Amino acid sequence: MPHDFLRRTILPRLARRVQVEGWEHVPPAGPYIIVANHQSYLDAVQLAFPLLVERNQDVWFLTTERVWRTFAKFGGRRFLRWLGMIPILNSQKAESLERASEVLQHRGVIAVFPEGKRNQPRVNPDWEKVLLKGKTGAARLALKTGIPVVPAGIIAPQGFTAGQAMKNYLQRKQPAIVRFGQPLQFSKTDMPAVTKDRLDQATKTMMLAIAKLCGKSYPF
Repeated sequence: MPHDFLRRTILPRLARRVQVEGWEHVPPAGPYIIVANHQSYLDAVQLAFPLLVERNQDVWFLTTERVWRTFAKFGGRRFLRWLGMIPILNSQKAESLERASEVLQHRGVIAVFPEGKRNQPRVNPDWEKVLLKGKTGAARLALKTGIPVVPAGIIAPQGFTAGQAMKNYLQRKQPAIVRFGQPLQFSKTDMPAVTKDRLDQATKTMMLAIAKLCGKSYPF
């Protein structure tokens, strides 16, 4: 995770590019789970930097296997841990969920983008108005642990490519907005007892909260 030197120097400058609304809904310390919409390469940055600077709180992100392997090519597994990435490996999804649960047990914070991929024109022609259908990973984690879920809506220019995202982040006149909502609470449930309907309903509850915060709709 980021070193103290970065917290004192570079991160405060970068965090000023993000305007946070709803701090009162964010617990003062972990454990809790954040769920948010996803349309830019830098959504993780826009979520994590304010928490690092204002709360001295590291954030771990559940990451797709493709993204995890891409970053692994640059810096190896130590670099991935430093970034706070927990991969959802296609062949080890149960182990990935267990790793996230361990982070929460140690009063950590886990962030999840339930849409599973960036919401952009090539996957959703109505991306500016409609969220993608949520995947159930965040719901599984919430039901497994019973830990509060903080919904977040990210309102910022799109960043469909890394270059575009960085340019928008550093050069736009208006900061991105991260809007936190009131925490959602789901009863802790043994995984073998969790039905598909229960997962779908918990996911829908999360996605509706995200949609309200980012000004989009969730028709699923």
